[in-house]
Amino acid sequence: MKKLLLILGFVCFQSFFAQNIMDLDLKNVELQGMQPVKINKEMKAAGITKVPFVTDNPSVISKIADKEIASKIKKIYCFVYDDPKDNLNDGGVYVYQFNTKKDLDNYLTKNFEQPNYRVLVKDLFYIRIWSDYGYQIEGKETSDDHLNKLEKYYTNLGAKKIRLKQDKSNITVVQ
Repeated sequence: MKKLLLILGFVCFQSFFAQNIMDLDLKNVELQGMQPVKINKEMKAAGITKVPFVTDNPSVISKIADKEIASKIKKIYCFVYDDPKDNLNDGGVYVYQFNTKKDLDNYLTKNFEQPNYRVLVKDLFYIRIWSDYGYQIEGKETSDDHLNKLEKYYTNLGAKKIRLKQDKSNITVVQ
């Protein structure tokens, strides 16, 4: 009986203190050249009121996520960065918590590999990190450096990077 109580206690302790991807605000992740985005009119209209932002409100989710998947998402987390001096540079993370594994898997099959973002998965969480940091200044971080930092952050939480299929629609054959 004591062993059973110890095991139950340990499991409860582990689950209580386990980090949830949705609860984190990337406090320890710094993307050189960028800072957390200031809320603009477009974000307010979508229902995003602060950064980081978490919602389980279906009407807000439908404004943020693609219409075809919004009803399949239980919760959205986003943390967006930008370069206050140049509005073309941005980056961050969107995490979608899907209702079912099947919904997540179906969504993954519709996504394509892109150089400016990476996709990670943990349980029912789809994690898309991206960086459109266009400066290539020697001694400064690049878009890839930002992606590597964000990827490391989420892999340390148990997420796995996945490879998406290649988008063949933008490949031209040269003869």
